[in-house]
Amino acid sequence: MQREMLALIVEQGTRILSAVIRNRDILFPPSQPGPKGFEPSPTEDVVVNQSNTQKATAIATGCLPCSLGHLGTCSGLLNEAMRFARTDGIQDGEVIGRINMCMDELNALERVDLRPEMIHGLPEWEKSLAEQALTLSRSLRHDLEGILDVNTLEAVTAKTQTQRQEIGKSFFQQRLQFLTPEQRQQVADELRRRVSAKDGE
Repeated sequence: MQREMLALIVEQGTRILSAVIRNRDILFPPSQPGPKGFEPSPTEDVVVNQSNTQKATAIATGCLPCSLGHLGTCSGLLNEAMRFARTDGIQDGEVIGRINMCMDELNALERVDLRPEMIHGLPEWEKSLAEQALTLSRSLRHDLEGILDVNTLEAVTAKTQTQRQEIGKSFFQQRLQFLTPEQRQQVADELRRRVSAKDGE
């Protein structure tokens, strides 16, 4: 299983992790020993370092997760822009800077991660989500170019967050259907590792 796919699944599973932590005594009784040699590493980061060629051959774990990352970053930037816009107005430098950074994220999504050769060979379910992300990105870019006041910024921010969550949720749910038993075990192990790391804090 590609490491970035595992990272995305774990990221999307953060909500599940909160429930697991709250109910850990039920799910992981204190008497239940962990696997031998199991050493959680809370500082371990998942590093994505793939060339475009590798992405093209492992497309299912390349373009769409990265695109969701761009949309998520854009959503966060717009939320921050709204915070400044409410107090300092739409012409504030912090607002304009974050809108510009969001547009940079959308340009990278469209021109790098979701260019035609990256989505052409995707399975139908994933291609459909990639096309939704691409359509959303183009729509958001045009919306951002036309922002004139705080109300329109707020509408674009809400649209970005809502639709990014919908695409991310669909990707996560559908991707889980295609995991092998070994991949499901890797996800479970990673969630267990994070529970252990959380307990150690």
